[in-house]
Amino acid sequence: MNFLLVSLRTLTLILLVLIVLSAFFSASETALTSCSKLRLKKLAKNGNERANKVLKLIDSYDETLSTILIGNNIVNIAAASISAAVCTAYFGAEGLAAATIITAIVVIIFGELLPKSAAKDLPEKFALFCAPLLSFLVLILTPLNFFFKTAKAFLTKVLKRNTSRGLTEDELLLMVDEVENDGAINKEDSELIKSAIEFSDIRVREIMTPRVDAVTIDIADGNQEALKTFVSHGFSRLPVYKEDDDKMIGIIHAKDFFTAYINNPDFKLERIVKDIAYVHSSTKISLVMKTLQDQKVEMAMVVDSYGTIRGLVTTEDIVEELVGEIWDEHDKVISAFHKVGKDKYLVSCNSNLQNPSLNDLFKYLELDIDRYGLENNSISGWVVETLGDIPHKGDSFNCKDLHITVNKTNKNRVLEILIDKVPQMEEEK
Repeated sequence: MNFLLVSLRTLTLILLVLIVLSAFFSASETALTSCSKLRLKKLAKNGNERANKVLKLIDSYDETLSTILIGNNIVNIAAASISAAVCTAYFGAEGLAAATIITAIVVIIFGELLPKSAAKDLPEKFALFCAPLLSFLVLILTPLNFFFKTAKAFLTKVLKRNTSRGLTEDELLLMVDEVENDGAINKEDSELIKSAIEFSDIRVREIMTPRVDAVTIDIADGNQEALKTFVSHGFSRLPVYKEDDDKMIGIIHAKDFFTAYINNPDFKLERIVKDIAYVHSSTKISLVMKTLQDQKVEMAMVVDSYGTIRGLVTTEDIVEELVGEIWDEHDKVISAFHKVGKDKYLVSCNSNLQNPSLNDLFKYLELDIDRYGLENNSISGWVVETLGDIPHKGDSFNCKDLHITVNKTNKNRVLEILIDKVPQMEEEK
């Protein structure tokens, strides 16, 4: 009887050890998938050997996961078997059912839920704790891991899956959000990184100043008209055309103009005209920036496939896509968006107001532009394309849960719109 009691105590002790091991494997799996490689690399750089071990485990995650699964299944099966033996010894044949229920509850709570929850909250700490033992287990289970690795490679080949897929842009953006949420970077840094990731996808037509809004001068108008234009608008450079604004001949820099004008008010404008660059409207802004750098200019005319001038773009326009709006001391700070009531907004479509875009509008409204399936980056272009005709005051349309009304026009252009959020329409959808 004493021998049986000692055996039961030993089995109970072994059972407790197995539950602890089950918790260890569960926690290590969650910790390795949740921990930040950036933080671990920083720790490793500072001489933390355990951090190096964790990074090695993550880099060879197939072998690590195989080891965790093998170990977890072994200890859980052993725990179930010993629990059945202990309960049968205490309660007889009826104890088998009790053993199944008790083991399931204990393993689920103490072997799975609690350790995984704790590891999720403190992933780096748990990963560092588990690394030595887990590294040892990976080493001794190398033959089994090799077998599973070979089997996986075979299945992958059969299923023709691409295992070398890199990170997508959406995944990179999600990673930035996670790093921001973890407190590693602030919101401003996060926005800058996101802008840099999305930078190469933006086409020049999305950020250009439309031709109708571009301030230009006719070479035939003479010096006095050029002087008025420079003074009234405060631009550092102006495009110059001859006879027709579709025939651009170059640009004039304010510095060159005023220097020449002070010396001789009747000088010939042709003398200070500089070459101007041309880019296609579908060109990515990263390539446009390279073109401006190569040609040593800060402005380019944007043309379509027929060679028709559609607008202009400056270096500043491109930089603003990265860092946000750039204001100088001469800019009048004017907001294009105004809240005029509950879920009601007045929006100026005048691109002279620091070129507000459709993306800017939806950011202001705190809405996801992708959900609306919109591509045109011009607010007025969006309205014109949707209505399908030259808009008039009072024209309106719906875009999901938004009701848009044309509030002000000028000839063939939309100057101002009124936006109403209509929650009931979203609910109907």
